[in-house]
Amino acid sequence: MKIYRNEHIERLAQDRLIELERITGKPLAPPIPIDLVAERVLGLQILWENVDELPGEIIFGAIVPKDRLIVLNERRKTLFEEKPGLERSTKGHEMGHWDLFVDKATLDHPVLFDDDDDGPFALRSCPHGEAAVLKILQASAEGQKLLREMEARGDEPDEARAVNRYAAALSMPKGLLREEAMKLDRTRWPNLYRLAETFDVTISAMCVRLQQLDLLYIGKDKKLFESRDQANGQMGLF
Repeated sequence: MKIYRNEHIERLAQDRLIELERITGKPLAPPIPIDLVAERVLGLQILWENVDELPGEIIFGAIVPKDRLIVLNERRKTLFEEKPGLERSTKGHEMGHWDLFVDKATLDHPVLFDDDDDGPFALRSCPHGEAAVLKILQASAEGQKLLREMEARGDEPDEARAVNRYAAALSMPKGLLREEAMKLDRTRWPNLYRLAETFDVTISAMCVRLQQLDLLYIGKDKKLFESRDQANGQMGLF
C-alpha cells in the first residue's frame, strides 16, 4: 500500500481545487463544490444505490473503480439528511480512495480492500457489483475505535487517515479556512458551529481540521483555545 505524508495529501487536494478554478473560471469560496471536483476534475460519477450491510454495520459510501463511480448508500439517506456535512464528507473520502490509492492504469484496487475482517475496509455488493467500502460498526467498541483513528491528528501511514485528511483538505482548504477562522473568536462554540455551517461540514470535522492547522486547541472539559501555544501559555499560569 502507498504511504503518503500529510504535506503530499494537502498539496494534491489543493492542486485539484486549483484545477477546478481553472475549469470554471471562478474563484473558490465556501462551501466548496465537492460534486464538481468529483465530476469535472476526477471524472467520477456519483450515484445513490443500496449497498449491502452485514448485521451491525453502517455503510455510508463505496467506490466502484472500474466504473469510475462513487456510490452513496440509499439505505442511509435519512442519516445523511439528519447530519449536515456527512454526505460531503463521505464523497470526499471516496474521492480520496480514488485519487490516492486506485491504480488508474489497471483499475486494480489495493489489497487493503480485500474482504478482510481485520481491517476497516471490505467489499460489499451493490447493483453495480462489488464495491470497496469504509465500514463503521454501529454501537461497537471497534466502530468507536475506528472513528477515533479517523479523526486523529497523527501522521501514521494509514489509508483511513490519508483519505480523511484528503476529504478535509478538499472541503476546508487551509487558505480559505484560515482566512475565515481568523475573523472569529474561536474560543466560543457558537462561532465554531457557524464556521462549520459556512463550509457545510460537521462540527466534529471542523474541530479536527482547525486542530490540524493549529487554529484551535480543545482542552479539558472542552475548554477552547485559539492555538496549542495559547493553551500551553494559559495553563502555565496556574
